[in-house]
Amino acid sequence: MASNRVLAKLTGLTVASRLSEDPNISVLVIEAGYDNHNDPRVYDVRTYGEAFESELDWNITSTPVPWQNDTGLLLVAGRTLGGSGSINGASWTKGPASQYDVLPLLTGDDSWDWKGLNEYMLIAENFNLPEPREIASGARYDPAYHGQGGPVEVSFAAGIFEKPQQDALEASYKVWEGLGRIDDAAAGEVNGATIIPNMVVTDESQNRSSPFTAYAMHQVEQRDNFMILTGQRVTEIVWKEGDEMIAEGVHFQGCRDCDVNFVKADREVLLSAGSLQSPQILELSGVGDPDVLEAAGVPLKKAAPGVGKHMQEQTKNSVLQNAQEMEYDGSGPPSGIAFPNVHQLLKDNSSATYDYVMETLPEYCQELQEKGLVVNATAAHTILEAQVNNLFKQNAAASEVFFTVSPGTGQLGIDLWNLIVLARGTAHISSNSSWDHPIVEASYFGHPLDMMIQRETCKQSREVYQTEPLAQYVKSELVPGEAVSQQGTDEEWEQWMKETFTSVWHYIATLAMMKEEYGGVVDNRLKIYGIENMRAIDASVLPIQLSAHLSSSLYGIAEKAAVMIKEDQKGFREHPWAHQH
Repeated sequence: MASNRVLAKLTGLTVASRLSEDPNISVLVIEAGYDNHNDPRVYDVRTYGEAFESELDWNITSTPVPWQNDTGLLLVAGRTLGGSGSINGASWTKGPASQYDVLPLLTGDDSWDWKGLNEYMLIAENFNLPEPREIASGARYDPAYHGQGGPVEVSFAAGIFEKPQQDALEASYKVWEGLGRIDDAAAGEVNGATIIPNMVVTDESQNRSSPFTAYAMHQVEQRDNFMILTGQRVTEIVWKEGDEMIAEGVHFQGCRDCDVNFVKADREVLLSAGSLQSPQILELSGVGDPDVLEAAGVPLKKAAPGVGKHMQEQTKNSVLQNAQEMEYDGSGPPSGIAFPNVHQLLKDNSSATYDYVMETLPEYCQELQEKGLVVNATAAHTILEAQVNNLFKQNAAASEVFFTVSPGTGQLGIDLWNLIVLARGTAHISSNSSWDHPIVEASYFGHPLDMMIQRETCKQSREVYQTEPLAQYVKSELVPGEAVSQQGTDEEWEQWMKETFTSVWHYIATLAMMKEEYGGVVDNRLKIYGIENMRAIDASVLPIQLSAHLSSSLYGIAEKAAVMIKEDQKGFREHPWAHQH
Protein backbone atom coordinates (compact mmCIF):
# COMPACT_ATOMS: atom_id res chain seq x y z
CA MET A 1 0.00 0.00 0.00
CA ALA A 2 1.53 3.32 -1.08
CA SER A 3 1.81 5.99 1.58
CA ASN A 4 1.75 9.75 2.05
CA ARG A 5 3.04 11.61 5.09
CA VAL A 6 1.13 14.71 6.17
CA LEU A 7 2.07 17.31 8.77
CA ALA A 8 -1.22 18.40 10.28
CA LYS A 9 -3.05 21.69 10.59
CA LEU A 10 -6.50 22.62 9.25
CA THR A 11 -5.43 21.89 5.70
CA GLY A 12 -3.41 18.81 6.62
CA LEU A 13 -6.34 16.97 8.17
CA THR A 14 -8.56 17.95 5.25
CA VAL A 15 -6.15 16.55 2.67
CA ALA A 16 -5.39 13.44 4.74
CA SER A 17 -9.07 12.63 5.08
CA ARG A 18 -9.72 13.04 1.36
CA LEU A 19 -6.69 10.98 0.31
CA SER A 20 -7.59 8.16 2.69
CA GLU A 21 -10.93 7.77 0.93
CA ASP A 22 -8.91 5.55 -1.43
CA PRO A 23 -8.23 2.30 0.49
CA ASN A 24 -5.11 1.73 -1.61
CA ILE A 25 -3.44 4.84 -0.18
CA SER A 26 -2.05 4.90 3.34
CA VAL A 27 -1.90 8.29 5.07
CA LEU A 28 0.00 9.13 8.24
CA VAL A 29 -0.57 12.49 9.92
CA ILE A 30 2.14 13.70 12.32
CA GLU A 31 1.00 16.32 14.85
CA ALA A 32 3.06 17.94 17.60
CA GLY A 33 -0.05 18.59 19.69
CA TYR A 34 -2.75 16.23 20.87
CA ASP A 35 -6.43 15.43 20.45
CA ASN A 36 -8.06 18.16 22.54
CA HIS A 37 -11.51 18.18 20.97
CA ASN A 38 -13.14 17.53 24.37
CA ASP A 39 -11.45 20.59 25.89
CA PRO A 40 -13.94 23.51 26.25
CA ARG A 41 -11.22 25.88 25.04
CA VAL A 42 -11.52 24.03 21.74
CA TYR A 43 -15.16 23.03 21.37
CA ASP A 44 -16.79 26.13 22.88
CA VAL A 45 -16.28 29.08 20.56
CA ARG A 46 -17.41 31.44 23.33
CA THR A 47 -14.15 30.68 25.18
CA TYR A 48 -12.19 32.27 22.33
CA GLY A 49 -8.84 33.46 23.62
CA GLU A 50 -8.54 31.12 26.58
CA ALA A 51 -6.34 28.72 24.60
CA PHE A 52 -3.83 31.45 23.79
CA GLU A 53 -0.49 31.24 25.63
CA SER A 54 -1.43 27.76 26.87
CA GLU A 55 -0.29 24.27 25.95
CA LEU A 56 -2.70 24.50 23.00
CA ASP A 57 -0.65 27.34 21.51
CA TRP A 58 2.90 27.29 20.15
CA ASN A 59 3.58 30.50 22.11
CA ILE A 60 5.74 32.01 19.40
CA THR A 61 6.54 35.72 19.64
CA SER A 62 7.61 38.27 17.07
CA THR A 63 10.87 40.13 17.09
CA PRO A 64 10.84 43.04 19.59
CA VAL A 65 8.41 45.86 18.82
CA PRO A 66 10.04 49.21 19.68
CA TRP A 67 6.74 50.94 20.55
CA GLN A 68 5.87 48.25 23.11
CA ASN A 69 8.96 48.34 25.32
CA ASP A 70 10.89 46.19 22.84
CA THR A 71 8.82 43.14 23.69
CA GLY A 72 7.70 40.65 21.09
CA LEU A 73 4.03 40.25 20.21
CA LEU A 74 2.23 36.97 20.78
CA LEU A 75 1.82 35.06 17.50
CA VAL A 76 -0.94 32.56 18.13
CA ALA A 77 -0.66 29.23 16.31
CA GLY A 78 -2.71 26.23 17.37
CA ARG A 79 -0.73 23.32 18.84
CA THR A 80 -3.49 20.74 18.72
CA LEU A 81 -5.15 18.53 16.13
CA GLY A 82 -6.60 20.96 13.62
CA GLY A 83 -4.10 23.69 14.41
CA SER A 84 -5.42 27.23 14.64
CA GLY A 85 -8.70 26.00 13.14
CA SER A 86 -9.39 24.43 16.53
CA ILE A 87 -8.87 27.59 18.62
CA ASN A 88 -9.78 30.48 16.31
CA GLY A 89 -12.94 32.59 16.30
CA ALA A 90 -14.68 30.17 13.89
CA SER A 91 -15.83 32.95 11.53
CA TRP A 92 -16.96 31.94 8.04
CA THR A 93 -16.38 34.68 5.46
CA LYS A 94 -14.79 34.85 2.02
CA GLY A 95 -12.83 37.57 0.31
CA PRO A 96 -14.11 39.58 -2.64
CA ALA A 97 -14.00 37.80 -5.99
CA SER A 98 -11.60 40.45 -7.29
CA GLN A 99 -8.89 39.31 -4.86
CA TYR A 100 -9.04 35.64 -5.80
CA ASP A 101 -8.95 36.77 -9.42
CA VAL A 102 -5.41 38.08 -8.82
CA LEU A 103 -4.16 34.53 -8.17
CA PRO A 104 -4.07 33.55 -11.88
CA LEU A 105 -1.79 36.54 -12.52
CA LEU A 106 0.67 35.22 -9.94
CA THR A 107 0.39 31.50 -10.69
CA GLY A 108 -0.31 31.43 -14.43
CA ASP A 109 -3.28 29.16 -13.73
CA ASP A 110 -6.85 30.40 -14.24
CA SER A 111 -8.27 27.61 -12.08
CA TRP A 112 -7.22 29.55 -8.96
CA ASP A 113 -9.64 32.41 -9.65
CA TRP A 114 -12.77 33.11 -7.59
CA LYS A 115 -14.96 30.76 -9.58
CA GLY A 116 -12.44 27.94 -9.45
CA LEU A 117 -11.54 28.14 -5.77
CA ASN A 118 -15.05 28.87 -4.54
CA GLU A 119 -16.13 25.56 -6.07
CA TYR A 120 -13.90 23.81 -3.54
CA MET A 121 -14.97 26.00 -0.64
CA LEU A 122 -18.52 24.85 -1.34
CA ILE A 123 -17.41 21.20 -1.25
CA ALA A 124 -16.03 21.67 2.27
CA GLU A 125 -19.19 23.26 3.68
CA ASN A 126 -22.43 22.00 5.13
CA PHE A 127 -24.47 25.17 5.49
CA ASN A 128 -27.40 24.99 7.89
CA LEU A 129 -30.31 27.28 7.03
CA PRO A 130 -31.08 29.83 9.75
CA GLU A 131 -34.10 29.39 11.96
CA PRO A 132 -36.85 32.06 12.05
CA ARG A 133 -35.45 33.49 15.29
CA GLU A 134 -32.01 33.86 13.70
CA ILE A 135 -33.49 35.54 10.63
CA ALA A 136 -35.36 37.95 12.89
CA SER A 137 -32.04 38.69 14.62
CA GLY A 138 -30.36 39.64 11.36
CA ALA A 139 -29.23 36.42 9.67
CA ARG A 140 -29.11 36.77 5.88
CA TYR A 141 -27.66 34.43 3.26
CA ASP A 142 -27.48 33.69 -0.44
CA PRO A 143 -27.82 29.93 -1.03
CA ALA A 144 -25.81 30.14 -4.26
CA TYR A 145 -22.65 30.75 -2.23
CA HIS A 146 -22.99 28.00 0.34
CA GLY A 147 -22.41 24.28 0.07
CA GLN A 148 -24.44 21.51 1.60
CA GLY A 149 -23.25 18.03 2.43
CA GLY A 150 -19.62 18.92 3.19
CA PRO A 151 -17.80 18.05 6.42
CA VAL A 152 -17.60 21.55 7.94
CA GLU A 153 -20.78 22.64 9.72
CA VAL A 154 -21.54 26.31 9.10
CA SER A 155 -24.42 27.86 11.04
CA PHE A 156 -25.67 31.14 12.39
CA ALA A 157 -25.37 31.23 16.15
CA ALA A 158 -28.63 30.20 17.80
CA GLY A 159 -28.03 33.05 20.25
CA ILE A 160 -27.35 35.94 17.87
CA PHE A 161 -27.16 39.20 19.79
CA GLU A 162 -30.04 41.07 18.13
CA LYS A 163 -29.43 44.10 20.31
CA PRO A 164 -27.06 45.88 20.22
CA GLN A 165 -25.55 44.21 17.14
CA GLN A 166 -28.29 45.41 14.80
CA ASP A 167 -27.92 48.93 16.15
CA ALA A 168 -24.17 48.73 15.62
CA LEU A 169 -24.75 47.93 11.97
CA GLU A 170 -27.21 50.83 11.66
CA ALA A 171 -24.67 53.23 13.19
CA SER A 172 -21.95 52.02 10.83
CA TYR A 173 -24.11 52.88 7.82
CA LYS A 174 -24.21 56.49 9.04
CA VAL A 175 -20.47 56.80 9.74
CA TRP A 176 -19.28 55.27 6.46
CA GLU A 177 -21.09 56.91 3.56
CA GLY A 178 -22.29 54.38 1.03
CA LEU A 179 -21.82 51.43 3.36
CA GLY A 180 -24.91 49.25 3.25
CA ARG A 181 -26.19 45.89 4.31
CA ILE A 182 -24.75 42.91 2.47
CA ASP A 183 -26.74 39.71 2.58
CA ASP A 184 -23.78 37.36 2.68
CA ALA A 185 -20.07 37.80 3.43
CA ALA A 186 -19.41 34.60 1.48
CA ALA A 187 -20.80 35.87 -1.83
CA GLY A 188 -17.66 37.48 -3.24
CA GLU A 189 -18.57 41.06 -2.29
CA VAL A 190 -17.79 42.21 1.24
CA ASN A 191 -17.91 46.01 1.22
CA GLY A 192 -20.78 46.46 3.64
CA ALA A 193 -22.02 45.24 7.01
CA THR A 194 -23.63 41.96 7.97
CA ILE A 195 -24.18 39.20 10.49
CA ILE A 196 -21.88 36.28 9.71
CA PRO A 197 -22.24 32.54 10.37
CA ASN A 198 -19.72 30.49 12.31
CA MET A 199 -18.22 27.04 12.02
CA VAL A 200 -20.49 25.55 14.68
CA VAL A 201 -22.96 22.67 14.77
CA THR A 202 -26.68 23.37 14.93
CA ASP A 203 -27.66 21.41 18.05
CA GLU A 204 -28.03 23.01 21.48
CA SER A 205 -24.32 22.70 22.19
CA GLN A 206 -23.33 25.07 19.34
CA ASN A 207 -19.94 23.34 19.51
CA ARG A 208 -17.16 24.18 17.11
CA SER A 209 -16.97 22.23 13.87
CA SER A 210 -13.18 21.91 13.93
CA PRO A 211 -10.89 20.46 11.27
CA PHE A 212 -10.50 17.37 13.44
CA THR A 213 -14.18 16.76 14.20
CA ALA A 214 -15.18 17.60 10.61
CA TYR A 215 -12.61 15.61 8.69
CA ALA A 216 -10.79 13.14 10.89
CA MET A 217 -12.36 12.09 14.20
CA HIS A 218 -14.75 9.51 12.78
CA GLN A 219 -12.82 8.82 9.59
CA VAL A 220 -9.66 7.73 11.40
CA GLU A 221 -11.70 5.26 13.45
CA GLN A 222 -13.32 3.78 10.34
CA ARG A 223 -10.30 3.54 8.01
CA ASP A 224 -7.34 1.25 8.54
CA ASN A 225 -5.33 3.32 6.06
CA PHE A 226 -5.68 6.61 8.00
CA MET A 227 -3.42 7.09 11.02
CA ILE A 228 -2.66 10.06 13.26
CA LEU A 229 0.48 10.27 15.39
CA THR A 230 0.24 12.94 18.10
CA GLY A 231 2.80 14.44 20.44
CA GLN A 232 5.54 14.22 17.81
CA ARG A 233 7.42 17.08 16.19
CA VAL A 234 8.83 16.77 12.68
CA THR A 235 12.47 17.82 12.81
CA GLU A 236 13.43 17.60 9.14
CA ILE A 237 12.65 16.13 5.75
CA VAL A 238 14.95 13.26 4.77
CA TRP A 239 16.14 13.28 1.14
CA LYS A 240 17.02 10.33 -1.05
CA GLU A 241 20.62 10.12 -2.16
CA GLY A 242 21.22 11.25 -5.71
CA ASP A 243 21.20 14.33 -7.88
CA GLU A 244 17.43 14.87 -7.80
CA MET A 245 15.61 16.28 -4.78
CA ILE A 246 13.26 13.50 -3.69
CA ALA A 247 11.75 13.32 -0.20
CA GLU A 248 12.29 9.88 1.29
CA GLY A 249 10.45 10.55 4.54
CA VAL A 250 10.71 12.59 7.73
CA HIS A 251 12.52 12.55 11.06
CA PHE A 252 10.44 13.26 14.16
CA GLN A 253 10.84 13.45 17.95
CA GLY A 254 8.62 13.48 21.02
CA CYS A 255 10.96 15.80 22.95
CA ARG A 256 14.24 17.63 22.44
CA ASP A 257 16.27 14.83 24.03
CA CYS A 258 14.12 11.93 22.77
CA ASP A 259 15.28 9.45 20.16
CA VAL A 260 14.90 10.63 16.59
CA ASN A 261 12.52 8.42 14.60
CA PHE A 262 12.19 8.00 10.85
CA VAL A 263 9.10 7.26 8.78
CA LYS A 264 9.23 6.60 5.07
CA ALA A 265 6.92 8.11 2.45
CA ASP A 266 6.41 5.98 -0.65
CA ARG A 267 4.58 8.72 -2.53
CA GLU A 268 4.62 12.27 -1.19
CA VAL A 269 5.42 14.36 1.85
CA LEU A 270 2.75 17.03 2.37
CA LEU A 271 3.80 20.01 4.47
CA SER A 272 1.03 21.65 6.48
CA ALA A 273 2.65 23.16 9.55
CA GLY A 274 1.36 26.72 9.10
CA SER A 275 2.86 29.97 7.88
CA LEU A 276 5.34 30.24 10.73
CA GLN A 277 6.56 26.65 10.85
CA SER A 278 6.26 25.24 7.34
CA PRO A 279 9.18 27.45 6.22
CA GLN A 280 11.03 26.44 9.38
CA ILE A 281 10.80 22.74 8.48
CA LEU A 282 11.96 23.39 4.91
CA GLU A 283 14.91 25.47 6.09
CA LEU A 284 15.91 22.88 8.69
CA SER A 285 15.89 20.38 5.83
CA GLY A 286 18.33 22.46 3.79
CA VAL A 287 15.85 24.19 1.47
CA GLY A 288 15.82 27.97 1.58
CA ASP A 289 17.86 31.13 1.25
CA PRO A 290 21.55 30.10 1.37
CA ASP A 291 22.44 33.03 3.63
CA VAL A 292 19.73 32.11 6.16
CA LEU A 293 20.81 28.47 6.23
CA GLU A 294 24.49 29.31 6.58
CA ALA A 295 23.79 31.63 9.52
CA ALA A 296 21.88 28.83 11.28
CA GLY A 297 24.46 26.15 10.53
CA VAL A 298 22.24 24.11 8.20
CA PRO A 299 23.87 22.50 5.13
CA LEU A 300 22.32 23.71 1.87
CA LYS A 301 20.46 21.08 -0.15
CA LYS A 302 18.52 23.35 -2.50
CA ALA A 303 18.55 27.11 -2.87
CA ALA A 304 15.01 28.48 -2.61
CA PRO A 305 15.29 32.20 -1.78
CA GLY A 306 11.53 32.71 -1.34
CA VAL A 307 11.25 30.40 1.68
CA GLY A 308 10.16 32.43 4.71
CA LYS A 309 9.84 35.73 2.81
CA HIS A 310 6.84 37.77 1.56
CA MET A 311 4.99 37.33 4.89
CA GLN A 312 1.87 39.47 5.33
CA GLU A 313 0.26 39.99 8.73
CA GLN A 314 -2.42 42.37 9.95
CA THR A 315 -2.58 44.62 13.03
CA LYS A 316 -5.48 44.81 15.47
CA ASN A 317 -6.62 47.55 17.84
CA SER A 318 -9.72 47.64 20.03
CA VAL A 319 -12.17 50.36 21.02
CA LEU A 320 -14.04 49.49 24.21
CA GLN A 321 -17.11 51.03 25.87
CA ASN A 322 -18.61 50.73 29.34
CA ALA A 323 -22.25 49.97 28.55
CA GLN A 324 -25.48 50.99 30.21
CA GLU A 325 -27.39 48.24 31.96
CA MET A 326 -29.43 46.40 29.37
CA GLU A 327 -31.09 43.14 28.51
CA TYR A 328 -29.00 40.97 26.23
CA ASP A 329 -31.23 38.91 23.96
CA GLY A 330 -28.61 36.39 22.92
CA SER A 331 -25.66 34.33 24.06
CA GLY A 332 -23.34 34.81 21.11
CA PRO A 333 -20.73 34.45 19.89
CA PRO A 334 -20.59 37.99 18.45
CA SER A 335 -21.15 38.02 14.71
CA GLY A 336 -21.75 41.60 13.52
CA ILE A 337 -19.10 42.98 11.17
CA ALA A 338 -18.63 46.07 9.00
CA PHE A 339 -16.21 46.10 6.07
CA PRO A 340 -15.56 49.72 4.97
CA ASN A 341 -13.49 50.37 1.84
CA VAL A 342 -10.59 52.75 1.46
CA HIS A 343 -12.71 55.60 0.04
CA GLN A 344 -15.13 55.42 2.97
CA LEU A 345 -12.17 55.57 5.37
CA LEU A 346 -9.91 58.13 3.70
CA LYS A 347 -12.76 60.23 2.28
CA ASP A 348 -11.41 63.34 0.49
CA ASN A 349 -7.81 62.15 0.90
CA SER A 350 -8.43 58.98 -1.07
CA SER A 351 -7.36 60.17 -4.52
CA ALA A 352 -4.19 61.91 -3.34
CA THR A 353 -3.26 58.88 -1.25
CA TYR A 354 -3.60 56.58 -4.25
CA ASP A 355 -1.35 58.84 -6.32
CA TYR A 356 1.27 58.94 -3.55
CA VAL A 357 1.28 55.17 -3.05
CA MET A 358 1.61 54.43 -6.76
CA GLU A 359 4.36 57.03 -7.29
CA THR A 360 6.48 55.70 -4.43
CA LEU A 361 5.80 52.00 -5.02
CA PRO A 362 8.91 51.26 -7.15
CA GLU A 363 11.22 52.73 -4.52
CA TYR A 364 9.38 50.91 -1.73
CA CYS A 365 9.63 47.55 -3.52
CA GLN A 366 13.35 48.07 -4.03
CA GLU A 367 13.69 48.65 -0.28
CA LEU A 368 11.79 45.42 0.40
CA GLN A 369 14.28 43.50 -1.74
CA GLU A 370 17.31 45.18 -0.14
CA LYS A 371 16.01 44.29 3.33
CA GLY A 372 15.54 40.65 2.35
CA LEU A 373 11.76 40.77 2.79
CA VAL A 374 10.99 39.82 -0.82
CA VAL A 375 13.02 38.06 -3.50
CA ASN A 376 12.38 40.28 -6.48
CA ALA A 377 11.53 44.00 -6.45
CA THR A 378 9.96 43.87 -9.91
CA ALA A 379 7.69 40.99 -8.91
CA ALA A 380 6.87 42.71 -5.63
CA HIS A 381 5.79 45.76 -7.60
CA THR A 382 3.46 43.62 -9.73
CA ILE A 383 1.89 42.11 -6.63
CA LEU A 384 1.57 45.29 -4.58
CA GLU A 385 0.26 47.25 -7.56
CA ALA A 386 -2.49 44.65 -7.95
CA GLN A 387 -3.32 44.95 -4.25
CA VAL A 388 -3.39 48.76 -4.29
CA ASN A 389 -5.61 48.81 -7.38
CA ASN A 390 -7.87 46.25 -5.75
CA LEU A 391 -8.33 48.61 -2.80
CA PHE A 392 -8.72 51.88 -4.69
CA LYS A 393 -10.16 50.86 -8.06
CA GLN A 394 -12.18 47.75 -7.21
CA ASN A 395 -13.36 48.96 -3.78
CA ALA A 396 -12.31 45.87 -1.85
CA ALA A 397 -12.90 46.05 1.89
CA ALA A 398 -9.91 47.77 3.50
CA SER A 399 -10.75 47.12 7.18
CA GLU A 400 -12.71 44.73 9.31
CA VAL A 401 -14.72 46.23 12.16
CA PHE A 402 -15.88 43.39 14.40
CA PHE A 403 -18.50 44.34 16.99
CA THR A 404 -17.94 42.58 20.31
CA VAL A 405 -20.53 42.00 23.03
CA SER A 406 -19.54 40.85 26.53
CA PRO A 407 -22.64 40.42 28.73
CA GLY A 408 -20.57 39.22 31.67
CA THR A 409 -18.55 42.44 31.81
CA GLY A 410 -21.17 44.94 30.69
CA GLN A 411 -18.86 46.05 27.90
CA LEU A 412 -19.31 46.70 24.20
CA GLY A 413 -16.40 46.95 21.84
CA ILE A 414 -14.91 46.86 18.40
CA ASP A 415 -11.94 44.80 17.33
CA LEU A 416 -10.61 46.31 14.13
CA TRP A 417 -7.83 45.65 11.70
CA ASN A 418 -6.42 46.74 8.37
CA LEU A 419 -7.10 43.84 6.01
CA ILE A 420 -4.70 44.41 3.10
CA VAL A 421 -1.25 45.39 4.35
CA LEU A 422 1.56 46.49 2.06
CA ALA A 423 4.21 45.65 4.66
CA ARG A 424 6.21 42.47 4.14
CA GLY A 425 7.92 40.33 6.76
CA THR A 426 9.83 37.09 7.23
CA ALA A 427 9.73 33.85 9.22
CA HIS A 428 13.12 32.11 9.37
CA ILE A 429 14.89 29.54 11.52
CA SER A 430 16.76 30.79 14.57
CA SER A 431 19.05 27.76 14.83
CA ASN A 432 19.55 24.29 13.40
CA SER A 433 17.03 22.80 15.86
CA SER A 434 13.30 22.40 15.34
CA TRP A 435 12.91 22.87 19.10
CA ASP A 436 13.80 26.54 18.82
CA HIS A 437 11.07 28.90 17.65
CA PRO A 438 11.51 30.68 14.32
CA ILE A 439 12.45 34.34 14.15
CA VAL A 440 9.37 36.21 12.93
CA GLU A 441 9.78 39.78 11.69
CA ALA A 442 6.33 41.01 10.73
CA SER A 443 7.33 44.62 9.85
CA TYR A 444 4.16 46.00 11.43
CA PHE A 445 3.03 49.33 9.91
CA GLY A 446 5.88 48.94 7.42
CA HIS A 447 4.14 51.08 4.80
CA PRO A 448 2.46 54.48 5.40
CA LEU A 449 -0.83 53.24 3.92
CA ASP A 450 -1.00 50.51 6.56
CA MET A 451 -0.78 53.12 9.31
CA MET A 452 -3.24 55.46 7.59
CA ILE A 453 -5.96 52.84 7.13
CA GLN A 454 -5.57 51.57 10.69
CA ARG A 455 -5.67 55.10 12.11
CA GLU A 456 -8.80 56.12 10.24
CA THR A 457 -10.53 52.86 11.17
CA CYS A 458 -9.74 53.45 14.85
CA LYS A 459 -10.85 57.06 14.72
CA GLN A 460 -14.11 56.28 12.94
CA SER A 461 -14.87 53.25 15.11
CA ARG A 462 -15.07 55.65 18.03
CA GLU A 463 -17.57 57.66 15.96
CA VAL A 464 -19.70 54.55 15.46
CA TYR A 465 -20.22 54.31 19.23
CA GLN A 466 -21.09 58.01 19.35
CA THR A 467 -23.78 57.54 16.68
CA GLU A 468 -27.38 56.52 17.31
CA PRO A 469 -28.90 54.05 17.62
CA LEU A 470 -25.72 52.59 19.17
CA ALA A 471 -24.85 55.60 21.32
CA GLN A 472 -27.84 54.93 23.61
CA TYR A 473 -26.00 51.96 25.13
CA VAL A 474 -22.76 53.79 25.99
CA LYS A 475 -22.05 54.99 29.52
CA SER A 476 -18.39 55.89 29.02
CA GLU A 477 -15.42 55.03 26.84
CA LEU A 478 -12.85 52.69 28.36
CA VAL A 479 -10.42 52.34 25.44
CA PRO A 480 -8.71 54.44 24.19
CA GLY A 481 -10.34 56.74 26.76
CA GLU A 482 -8.11 59.59 27.90
CA ALA A 483 -5.18 58.24 25.88
CA VAL A 484 -6.73 59.92 22.82
CA SER A 485 -8.66 63.15 23.27
CA GLN A 486 -12.13 63.45 21.77
CA GLN A 487 -10.69 65.71 19.07
CA GLY A 488 -7.65 63.46 18.82
CA THR A 489 -4.94 64.38 16.33
CA ASP A 490 -3.49 61.88 13.89
CA GLU A 491 -0.34 61.82 16.02
CA GLU A 492 -2.33 60.94 19.16
CA TRP A 493 -4.12 58.12 17.42
CA GLU A 494 -0.96 56.71 15.87
CA GLN A 495 0.95 56.78 19.15
CA TRP A 496 -1.87 54.97 20.96
CA MET A 497 -2.24 52.46 18.11
CA LYS A 498 1.44 51.58 18.12
CA GLU A 499 1.51 51.13 21.87
CA THR A 500 -1.57 48.88 22.03
CA PHE A 501 -1.90 46.90 18.80
CA THR A 502 -1.65 43.13 18.58
CA SER A 503 -1.25 40.70 15.71
CA VAL A 504 -4.39 39.32 14.10
CA TRP A 505 -2.78 35.88 13.54
CA HIS A 506 -3.68 35.70 9.85
CA TYR A 507 -0.11 35.12 8.63
CA ILE A 508 0.31 34.13 4.97
CA ALA A 509 2.70 33.89 2.00
CA THR A 510 5.88 32.48 3.57
CA LEU A 511 5.88 29.67 0.96
CA ALA A 512 4.04 31.70 -1.64
CA MET A 513 2.26 30.02 -4.53
CA MET A 514 3.45 32.05 -7.49
CA LYS A 515 5.81 31.87 -10.42
CA GLU A 516 9.34 30.88 -9.43
CA GLU A 517 10.79 34.01 -11.03
CA TYR A 518 8.56 36.05 -8.68
CA GLY A 519 10.16 34.35 -5.68
CA GLY A 520 7.47 31.71 -5.39
CA VAL A 521 8.15 28.50 -3.48
CA VAL A 522 5.28 26.32 -4.73
CA ASP A 523 3.76 26.05 -8.18
CA ASN A 524 0.13 26.09 -9.25
CA ARG A 525 -0.25 22.47 -8.09
CA LEU A 526 1.31 23.33 -4.72
CA LYS A 527 4.47 21.37 -5.51
CA ILE A 528 7.65 22.83 -4.09
CA TYR A 529 9.80 23.94 -7.00
CA GLY A 530 12.61 21.51 -7.73
CA ILE A 531 11.36 18.73 -5.42
CA GLU A 532 9.72 15.76 -7.08
CA ASN A 533 7.31 14.60 -4.39
CA MET A 534 6.63 17.33 -1.87
CA ARG A 535 3.89 19.94 -1.56
CA ALA A 536 3.00 22.68 0.87
CA ILE A 537 -0.70 23.03 1.69
CA ASP A 538 -1.57 25.69 4.25
CA ALA A 539 -1.86 29.47 4.66
CA SER A 540 1.82 29.87 3.78
CA VAL A 541 1.01 29.34 0.09
CA LEU A 542 -1.52 32.19 -0.19
CA PRO A 543 0.49 34.91 -1.98
CA ILE A 544 -1.83 37.82 -1.12
CA GLN A 545 -3.97 38.68 1.85
CA LEU A 546 -7.76 38.52 1.61
CA SER A 547 -10.47 40.80 3.00
CA ALA A 548 -11.79 37.86 4.99
CA HIS A 549 -11.16 35.37 7.73
CA LEU A 550 -8.99 32.64 6.25
CA SER A 551 -10.67 29.35 7.18
CA SER A 552 -13.08 29.05 4.24
CA SER A 553 -10.31 29.77 1.74
CA LEU A 554 -7.93 27.32 3.43
CA TYR A 555 -10.54 24.57 3.32
CA GLY A 556 -10.99 25.36 -0.37
CA ILE A 557 -7.25 25.18 -1.00
CA ALA A 558 -7.07 21.84 0.83
CA GLU A 559 -10.01 20.34 -1.05
CA LYS A 560 -8.50 21.48 -4.35
CA ALA A 561 -5.10 20.09 -3.31
CA ALA A 562 -6.59 16.68 -2.54
CA VAL A 563 -8.10 16.50 -6.02
CA MET A 564 -4.82 17.53 -7.64
CA ILE A 565 -2.86 14.96 -5.64
CA LYS A 566 -5.27 12.20 -6.64
CA GLU A 567 -4.97 13.27 -10.28
CA ASP A 568 -1.18 13.35 -10.16
CA GLN A 569 -0.84 10.08 -8.29
CA LYS A 570 -2.76 8.20 -10.97
CA GLY A 571 0.48 8.28 -12.91
CA PHE A 572 2.57 7.51 -9.85
CA ARG A 573 3.97 4.21 -11.16
CA GLU A 574 5.31 5.96 -14.24
CA HIS A 575 7.77 7.99 -12.15
CA PRO A 576 11.21 6.39 -11.94
CA TRP A 577 11.71 7.63 -8.38
CA ALA A 578 8.64 5.65 -7.29
CA HIS A 579 10.64 2.43 -7.60
CA GLN A 580 13.85 3.56 -5.87
CA HIS A 581 13.69 1.87 -2.48
